[in-house]
Amino acid sequence: MDTSTHITMGVGLAALSYLDPAVSSNPELANAVLIGAVVGSNAPDFDFVYKLKGNSAYYRNHRGLSHTLPALPLWAIAISSIVWLFFIDISFFHLFAWTMLSVILHVLFDVFNVYGTQAARPWNRKWLALNCIPLFDPFIMIIHIAGFVLWLNGLNPGLTFLTIYIVLFIYLLERYLSMKRTIKFLQSHCRIDGHYTVIPTKSWVNWDFIIKTNSKSYVGTIKNKVVSIKHTFHNEITNHQLVQIARQDKKVRDFLSSTNYAHVLVINQPNGYEVRWFDLRFRSRNHYPFMASVKLNQNLEISTSYMGWVHQPNEVGKKLSI
Repeated sequence: MDTSTHITMGVGLAALSYLDPAVSSNPELANAVLIGAVVGSNAPDFDFVYKLKGNSAYYRNHRGLSHTLPALPLWAIAISSIVWLFFIDISFFHLFAWTMLSVILHVLFDVFNVYGTQAARPWNRKWLALNCIPLFDPFIMIIHIAGFVLWLNGLNPGLTFLTIYIVLFIYLLERYLSMKRTIKFLQSHCRIDGHYTVIPTKSWVNWDFIIKTNSKSYVGTIKNKVVSIKHTFHNEITNHQLVQIARQDKKVRDFLSSTNYAHVLVINQPNGYEVRWFDLRFRSRNHYPFMASVKLNQNLEISTSYMGWVHQPNEVGKKLSI
């Protein structure tokens, strides 16, 4: 999920904590839980510090070790311990319990979206992504805001957000079942033998999709049950030598470690070549903004490279010239 949603959910969990008599009867503990829940709800994303080393390092590590099962209690212990120093007379156990819940829900909701996490590391480096909700889900935000309004108007925060989180988990279940139904619908409609992935949008009834076969990848949309294939890519790699040389670039290796949906393209340039990988999950009209690109000179030597988001097609050359 995005940062605004994680912050919002942290406040929501602080409201839910009023179900705990120890919290509701102790304003000091309630304040500590609010801080712990908000920070805990964002803690796994503190891996943004890797951006100091550049986009490549960030995307290689983002939602990796910081989102793993062994990391969850470590985050909760560290945050609770720091907060507890400023609220020494409160119950550490209750502070830790609500902070831990906020960290767990952060990772759980990240698993439900298209980017996913490597939560099973160090046992398994596979990306876990259920592809049920978008990175920003309007329903999740709206239902929290409604809860805050009810809280400010005097309703019991614990009971209010207990109801909201029951609704949210019903919503997640329905989105998961809807994803499964959509894949079956797509399989019956397209009748293509391959691996089907559907990608949620902000609309409950519209989905993007990727179908990967041994020879081709199809990218398209489902809008109101109407299936439309937007692009078809051949998986066979042309200019194999150029691709293999470009693969040695660290930024490319980092990019490929972050996705299972990369497609490679070789583009002839006046003074050499550009080898570009782009992630099929993220499409904006005819453009795929999440990419890794390598510029090779006429001697097939890497002159420059870039990895990250390029939201306008004509900006790719500018990124490679930086």
